[in-house]
Amino acid sequence: MPNRHRTTEELAFNTTVGSNIKYIRKVNNYTQSRVGKAIGTTFQQVQKYEKGANGVSALKLKKLAEFFKLRADVIIDPNFIEYHRGLTLRNEAKDLEHAIEMEASCR
Repeated sequence: MPNRHRTTEELAFNTTVGSNIKYIRKVNNYTQSRVGKAIGTTFQQVQKYEKGANGVSALKLKKLAEFFKLRADVIIDPNFIEYHRGLTLRNEAKDLEHAIEMEASCR
């Protein structure tokens, strides 16, 4: 679904979805080829999705959600990356605090 004759809103949506796909793919250490194969397309098409150059069809969005083991609404959420990074940083801080506590209790 190329971006010809798309509204500003549609282009922004495609960019958001593409950024989320790329972020999720990288967090899981998947290649574009692996994602493409899982959803029945090429790595080039995944690349275009990630850049926002092409929109993701409903069927491909469903397949992406199944492959990533996420709900489709997560993939299209414009605040997903910011929210996930915040959770990740909080979890890392909790893990560090726990490690410090464990080290202190072993002394």
